[in-house]
Amino acid sequence: MTDNHIYEQPLNEKVRAFLRLEKLFQQYAFHLKHGSDWNNRIAIDSILEILTYTTRSDIKLEVLKELERQHTRLERLSKRPQIDQSQLSSVLKNIQKRIGELQAISGQVGQDTKNIELLTTIAQKSSVPGSICDFDLPALKHWLTLDKDKRQKHIEKWFQPFGHLDRSVQLILDVLRHSAEYTDEVAPNGFFQRSLDTSQAIQLLRISIPAGSACYPEISAGKHRFSVRFMKNDDPALRPEQCNEDVNFKLMMCTI
Repeated sequence: MTDNHIYEQPLNEKVRAFLRLEKLFQQYAFHLKHGSDWNNRIAIDSILEILTYTTRSDIKLEVLKELERQHTRLERLSKRPQIDQSQLSSVLKNIQKRIGELQAISGQVGQDTKNIELLTTIAQKSSVPGSICDFDLPALKHWLTLDKDKRQKHIEKWFQPFGHLDRSVQLILDVLRHSAEYTDEVAPNGFFQRSLDTSQAIQLLRISIPAGSACYPEISAGKHRFSVRFMKNDDPALRPEQCNEDVNFKLMMCTI
């Protein structure tokens, strides 16, 4: 579906947290790759956001519990004759590998990074309105004058404690996103609603629409049902309006 745009809606706080972390990991990787002074700053900001997010709760434990839950569910599927046993075995091995990596981490994820003096100072200054200027933090300006490769190595070292968490979260979301198939749906006059089967424990909704579509979905979900309003907004300065024509889209209800 390379010509389609995917919109996702988590149906619980656990998946919501994983999606937020995934976005931060992607942001870090993008700016690390490009490596300019400005990219380095945003890569550092991404690390600090990841650090803040992971210290608010025991995210390592949450990820471990989800990996173990997925492993148990997938093992049950191995008894079904229609399942691709080779592919399933590969996924199960990957999950076991990630579980082992996380279990080997002692203490809180990112504790070493949290103690980096420059990062601590940047985090403190970031609370001041406006961007950090040279006069706010000469140490940062000096660090940015270092050779590009040296800065890259520093950043990679600061991110290293989160590497296993990054790979684990991505695996969890990959398994979830491949747990169902898309169905073809129609939203009459831009509105679609469906009841949720509570026995299935659906965790993530995915809506696929063609690239270049004039409409985009706004998804609202509760315990018993979800609704999708397809909106259009030709002028961002104005309030979006619901599309008044039928909208064809693809829906995936991810559960495992």
